[in-house]
Amino acid sequence: MKLDFALPYIDRALALARARGVRVAVAVVDAGGHLVAFKKDDGTQLGSIELAMMKARSSALYLRPTEDMERALHAGKAMIATLPNMLPAGGGVPIVKDGSVIGALGLSGGEGETDARLAEAALQD
Repeated sequence: MKLDFALPYIDRALALARARGVRVAVAVVDAGGHLVAFKKDDGTQLGSIELAMMKARSSALYLRPTEDMERALHAGKAMIATLPNMLPAGGGVPIVKDGSVIGALGLSGGEGETDARLAEAALQD
C-alpha cells in the first residue's frame, strides 16, 4: 500500500472525529501489519498512539474488524485474547480493494464503540 493511498483515510478519520468532538490517533498498515501512515490529533491521550497501530495490525493480520474479535471475547471465546498481534477492541477495520485485504485502519481515542463507528465511516467512499 502506498502512502498516497493511506493518507486520505487518515485525514477522513480525523475530520469525522473532530466533528464529533473526539481526539484520536489513526494508523494505516499494509497487509502484513506494517505501518504505512500515522497521525494524531492535538491533545489525544498518548496511550492511543500504540492502540491505533495495534488495532490496525490486528485487523490486517486477521482479516476482520477488531470489533468482531471483541464480540467473540465477550461471548466467552477467551482464546481470542491469546492470539499474537491481537487487540480485541473496536476501532480496527480492514481496507479491501478488489476483494482482497490490502491493509487496515486503526483508530483510538474514544470509547470502543465510537472508535469502531469512526473507523468504519472513514473507509466509506
